[in-house]
Amino acid sequence: MKARLIEFALRALSFLSVPAHRRIGSWAGRRMYRKGGRSYQVTIRNIQACFPQKSSEDQESFALKSLIATATMAIETQAIWFRGEKLRSKIVVGVENKDLFDEALATGKGVILLVPHFGNWELAGFWAANFRSITAMYRIPRIASLEGLVRRLRDNKGQNKTVPATPRGVLAVAKALKQGGMTLILPDQQPDLSGGVFSPFFGQQALTITLVSRLIAKTDPVVLVAYARRVETGHVVGFLEPEKEIYSEDQQVSVDAMNRSIEKLVATAPEQYQWEYKRFRKQPEDASEFYSRS
Repeated sequence: MKARLIEFALRALSFLSVPAHRRIGSWAGRRMYRKGGRSYQVTIRNIQACFPQKSSEDQESFALKSLIATATMAIETQAIWFRGEKLRSKIVVGVENKDLFDEALATGKGVILLVPHFGNWELAGFWAANFRSITAMYRIPRIASLEGLVRRLRDNKGQNKTVPATPRGVLAVAKALKQGGMTLILPDQQPDLSGGVFSPFFGQQALTITLVSRLIAKTDPVVLVAYARRVETGHVVGFLEPEKEIYSEDQQVSVDAMNRSIEKLVATAPEQYQWEYKRFRKQPEDASEFYSRS
């Protein structure tokens, strides 16, 4: 019953207009900023650590814009999920570097799309799936009863395949890549210690997934950074080539290159990155607690 009520509310929210979504996102983001709660505390901590060169006033302004962007992403995603391709094609108002994507598909190899928590990452995945089906892993939602709904929406009427983030799911993704398929990976999700290594990210040590490096070694894919950046009239989907070292056989070199590649994307619109995520929660053993006050 709880899952049905949530789905009903999300569906209702999805039918508001794009300007309405942005007004609600702006209101919600400003409210989070004024409350000064967990979201604000984590956001400002991340910004202070990653952008120490900014004045305190600029850091506060940055935090407000980031919270607005995060709230807007949460609101607008309901429409991206429920209103289908008709709406998604309408709000994509431009595509950057599509030649990189076309060339990757033309190789016949598997394609790994690195989609960080930037802009609207859900939209980036749906757009790419118009050209080749995606096999992607997912984590079970905090409200477990919503798992079926999330999988159904991301499967996009059977066009894509979602698999759990387990060893079996990794095998499914590797198999798809070997067969010339495509996968979407959020490269900035903090893994368990067994699944990551520490790597610099905006000058801070961040526990970073090694999954991409391992998949590269096993499946010889083409890797691209993909995004859907929010602009005044909608979203611009685009692609960037990661640094060449991402293909290195040295896992640390590969992971470091991946993080530098994400940094380059974030730099294009830093306020659209999800700074309210505890990206640096896990630290090397000799480091102090990063979020001691949040």
